[in-house]
Amino acid sequence: MLSSWLQGNNWSEENVGTRVYSDYGFVHIYALTMTLGVILSIAGCAVQFYRKKLNFRELWIAAVIVVPVGLLGASFFGKLNAQNGSNADGVGFFGLFAFWKAGMSIHGAIFSTVTVGIIMFNIVSVRNKVSVWVYADSIAPNVLLGQVIGRWGNFFNHELFGKPAGLYEDKNVMSWLPAFIRDNMAFRYTGSSTNDLIQGQVYVMHPIFLYESFFLLVSWLIITLVLPFIGRWIGKKPWKLNPEKYSFDIKYSYKYFFTRKKEEGKKTYWDVWEEATSLNFEEKQKDRYIKEIDNINDKNPIIRRFKKGKLLIDTNNPNKYLLTRSGVEFGGYFFAWNFIRFMLELDRPDDHLFIMYQKTLSLTLIGLTAFSGLVIIFLTQWILPYFIRKPGYIYEQHYFYVNNVKDKSENKHIVKNTEPNPKVLKAQEKLKKQLEKKNK
Repeated sequence: MLSSWLQGNNWSEENVGTRVYSDYGFVHIYALTMTLGVILSIAGCAVQFYRKKLNFRELWIAAVIVVPVGLLGASFFGKLNAQNGSNADGVGFFGLFAFWKAGMSIHGAIFSTVTVGIIMFNIVSVRNKVSVWVYADSIAPNVLLGQVIGRWGNFFNHELFGKPAGLYEDKNVMSWLPAFIRDNMAFRYTGSSTNDLIQGQVYVMHPIFLYESFFLLVSWLIITLVLPFIGRWIGKKPWKLNPEKYSFDIKYSYKYFFTRKKEEGKKTYWDVWEEATSLNFEEKQKDRYIKEIDNINDKNPIIRRFKKGKLLIDTNNPNKYLLTRSGVEFGGYFFAWNFIRFMLELDRPDDHLFIMYQKTLSLTLIGLTAFSGLVIIFLTQWILPYFIRKPGYIYEQHYFYVNNVKDKSENKHIVKNTEPNPKVLKAQEKLKKQLEKKNK
């Protein structure tokens, strides 16, 4: 019906059917959904930190720092040039940071939090010997949960809708929608009749908030519950390579998933995979790594780095299990979120775009951000692991620990087989106890 359009003052809410309101007494629904969204996102991150055995202290510190930064970034980009040449309500520079007022940009929130998060977790990564990609995978996808909830705040504010789908009086238009949503997507056109629209008629608008909320939730489910485990489903299985060591009880696995109650002598599906990938110190070829690492002396530094990285990966995963590597979920988040936004941006009014009144630029930037997500997936799965990984760090699995010291007489690096760091010792002790219980 329309290729390019403005919301502006051309549309007014039509009071028909069941109405929802932005405020119910002292409760401001938009602020409530934002708060619930932040809480749900942090809860999702906490689950991932628990599953990956990461220190919760870093999560709480990050939440205290990153959440305010995200609010300020969202407000700044949401109000900047919101009125085609001037900021929202004509505010000055400091007024751009009034996050409690209308005008928020999710891209502004994400870009600002990612920038601060990368700096913060790079410092934490060196101290804790946990790859920054592990933190990124544990946090970024769960932002989708906050976005899912936040979109319903837009619904109660009667905003974030797309082009008109048809006349409200035509019951066949958007008939699949629940009545309370269809009624609140009813808007009267008050603009000129120089286009296909009829002045004074009530139209049902496309509920972009609902589309985005639904597809973001689907994306979260795929990134969280499918993407990390694809390799396990289609690749080699520990219980097929070593049935005696890696057998598990499927019924007990389902039971434990819901009850979280451990039973002695039984292993779950997840126990077996953890033992086979992270706690398999007896299978990892540490001695081979120590023996061969100094024999890699290619003159080309890129080839030399690649071969050393490949040796590290191969010796930590001697059975060549097909694993989704750290960073892939982070890339999946950026791709999914921006791909969805790109498709919906095509339907949004020019005065409600990512870059206000600049549809081509807005679509270009969102498209490039989505493409960057694919690039991150490709690099973190197939390229970067061979060039930037180090012994003793935690990635999608625990890497064995070695110590690099310098031989002063020969002025070269020698890898020594030293005792593992305390975290590795603790993991080994845990595995030892599990094996003792099994043998009793």
